[in-house]
Amino acid sequence: MDDTDPLLLRLRSAQQDVELATQHLEDAVGAARTAGATWQQIGSVLGVSKQAASQKYQNQATATPQALDHIQRELNARAEELFAAVSRSDIEAAHDLMTYATARLLSKRKILKTWQAVTDAVGEHLKIQRTVIEQSGSQNVLTYRLKHQHGEPVGQITFNSRTKITGWVIYLDDSAELPW
Repeated sequence: MDDTDPLLLRLRSAQQDVELATQHLEDAVGAARTAGATWQQIGSVLGVSKQAASQKYQNQATATPQALDHIQRELNARAEELFAAVSRSDIEAAHDLMTYATARLLSKRKILKTWQAVTDAVGEHLKIQRTVIEQSGSQNVLTYRLKHQHGEPVGQITFNSRTKITGWVIYLDDSAELPW
């Protein structure tokens, strides 16, 4: 039998199908984890224990390009929601995006006072100009540059695995050293 035999070509095609399906499965696991699914839930869908699911997919769950793209979109959306809420002084909506502990630390008074200082210095918030997402341990850090009428404040927002805000800093210019 030579390499061009139809049975070997069929075997090669089947192997490629398996590799593609495996990639799709890993991408789906990564997207599910990013969206907050537990290993118990994933294991249940796959018909294995949570430990088996975690052991098999833990390294791939956040490493795939599709999962990273999903994380980027999700965190950018959360940042947009945060700045929209703060711009309209809707601190309750901003607090809904945060963990309970973070919302307590970043009180309504603190947020409004800080945001007022920012808008006094650089004018009204117009948009988020640029973001970069990095993983730091079990958290994701979104570094941003804002566009205001008269300046471009910078800062960072940290998110837990459920995309809740766990920290937020803002600086009037990019000469400040960012904490995360």
